[in-house]
Amino acid sequence: MATHKTEIAYQAEIDRLRRALSDVCGQIVCGQLTGKLPDNFLEQFSQLPDRPLEQLLRFLPARQVPQMRHVSRRFNHLIRKCSKTMPKKGSKGHGSVLFKANHAGELTVEWFDPNGRKIKEATLAGDEVALSELLRFMLIDHLIYFGEGLSAADEVLDQLSKAWLTVRPRVVIFAGDLSKTSQNSLKAFLEKVEPFVKRLSFQDASNIGRSLLSDDVIDAAGRLDGLMIKPLCSDSDLCDINIGDDTLLAMANSDDMFFHFFVMGCSGITPGGIRTFIEKWLKKEMYKCELLFYKCSNVTPAAVEKECGDLLKKETTARVNSGEMSHQVKYTIQCHSNDRRLEIFFDIDSFRLHFVKEPRLDVRIDDLFDDDDDLDSEMDGDDDVDNYEYDGYDHMCY
Repeated sequence: MATHKTEIAYQAEIDRLRRALSDVCGQIVCGQLTGKLPDNFLEQFSQLPDRPLEQLLRFLPARQVPQMRHVSRRFNHLIRKCSKTMPKKGSKGHGSVLFKANHAGELTVEWFDPNGRKIKEATLAGDEVALSELLRFMLIDHLIYFGEGLSAADEVLDQLSKAWLTVRPRVVIFAGDLSKTSQNSLKAFLEKVEPFVKRLSFQDASNIGRSLLSDDVIDAAGRLDGLMIKPLCSDSDLCDINIGDDTLLAMANSDDMFFHFFVMGCSGITPGGIRTFIEKWLKKEMYKCELLFYKCSNVTPAAVEKECGDLLKKETTARVNSGEMSHQVKYTIQCHSNDRRLEIFFDIDSFRLHFVKEPRLDVRIDDLFDDDDDLDSEMDGDDDVDNYEYDGYDHMCY
């Protein structure tokens, strides 16, 4: 009975909307109003309930929704009010979004579906529509990739951190220039995507200042299953990233059975912290764990063997690199009874195995990940995600 009454009330709302628009529709030719509005149109319009107007907004292209806020106070109030409750426009399945800042003051945003097909592309420049307004009714999930240029500058992260945006990626990749990224904006963004983000990577990101990353900043992302900090610098450069044992030990709280912790130039990590991590790992049911420490001043193979040698097995493999013979040192714990394994690496090549490729046409989303993690299958159970088609839009600005 309650459902029947609701349907009757909703139909009455539709009828009121139809009557309010009937006099106007006949005066619209090729999308233009050819006459004057009826004398009572604005009065009738102001009395319309919100729900049918919300349905009208769903048929508009994404770029026109924020523009509707300038039509009237009614639409401005409606859009602000319902932006948290209306279904979000998104791709079918779990796609990815790529940000690129190729020119000063210009941001390119590309959406890809799970099959690698580009859904839409927008160039944001000028002062027409803000990025946060464009994404007010858009769903962002699975993968956010900040690519080349100043794609993760403060003005971008600040707008992605707005309260009304639906931003819940499982993977966030920073692979651009971070010289215009502050610690405050980065931390606010990571707080925004927590607890959805499970994998965070700074892969070949340039201009990572010592003041940008810290244990507190990484902690803002919550419980991670994968972390990579690999700044873009040559072998002759000295990297000093302010990450220590607190971040490493937080990874031991992961709920995932497979996870990795790859860092470069993190001077705050100590052999004692590594031993504490190993002892925690031995008490959990995580099957495979990979640790990589490259150019971390306090962590060398000799230091790890001295502190943790009674827990680890040393493995050395020979390889030819640039015509010269070298040896790769790896420490492992193998629990054959339940097929659990922990590995500790010290070479830069291991970073590449976990690099995430930049989304591009004809590349499946699960092919973007070079390791064995099947993040798409992990998300198949997320029944609360609304799947809608993207509408057309272009030439936005941030």
